[in-house]
Amino acid sequence: MFDIFDIRQERGILRSEQAVLGSDSFTLVWVRFGQTSYRIAGQLMQCRKNDLLLIPAGLPAAELRGSGSIRESVVVRFSPATSAAVRLLPILARRTPLRWVTHMPELLLEKLLYIVEQWSDRDRYFSVMCAALLTELIVTISREFDEGEKPPSSIHHIEVMKRYIEDHYRSKITKIELGGCINVSPNYAASLFRKVTGLTISEYVHRRRMKTAHYMLRHSQLTAQDISEHLGYSDPSYFNRIFKRIVGKLPSDVIAERSGLE
Repeated sequence: MFDIFDIRQERGILRSEQAVLGSDSFTLVWVRFGQTSYRIAGQLMQCRKNDLLLIPAGLPAAELRGSGSIRESVVVRFSPATSAAVRLLPILARRTPLRWVTHMPELLLEKLLYIVEQWSDRDRYFSVMCAALLTELIVTISREFDEGEKPPSSIHHIEVMKRYIEDHYRSKITKIELGGCINVSPNYAASLFRKVTGLTISEYVHRRRMKTAHYMLRHSQLTAQDISEHLGYSDPSYFNRIFKRIVGKLPSDVIAERSGLE
């Protein structure tokens, strides 16, 4: 559905006065950390953490160097392969830049980093894979945008539930615990969590655990079984399957990479 021209992950401080993005294609920017500024057709736009920015084709755009600001972002330049894509995804029919704050950063980060990985590795059929992944990403973004801004009460509930998970992710967490922490029914808590974040409670908890697991596998001498038990998994083989599904490699692969650097 899409022709992709460039995918890159930007980190640190922009060295030049500006980085021209080009106007011959769409540009999708997601700011993972920090903040940055763009000049788009003469208009200045600032983007902060978890902001998404979609710049239509035909608009000259450039990222501007800030006053020592450090940022991390993912930038994708693409064009719809056919006019049908624009008809099917109205977000692409806009003629003005679109900026909004996503409330599903964990899901989008996972999708974007997988696209970056596929683009960087350039295995066979990587362009087809990246186009398919980008289509899935644009659909996810379109659904969130179409639903409109979430009520402040819903966002507050999500923040409370995420904080609870952050404090207890090594323990068993279900909709019962999360419903209790925001004083709503378990089913409502589960429905709200998935609607806003794009993930089920269990998917979110697994991802939080795997983030810690990946760090520990890279930076400690603990075995995969030790880490599995530390994170609340009684079955190491189940831990391995979850890790492979989320991280894209087995714990043993990460340990081998760690050993090669020692």
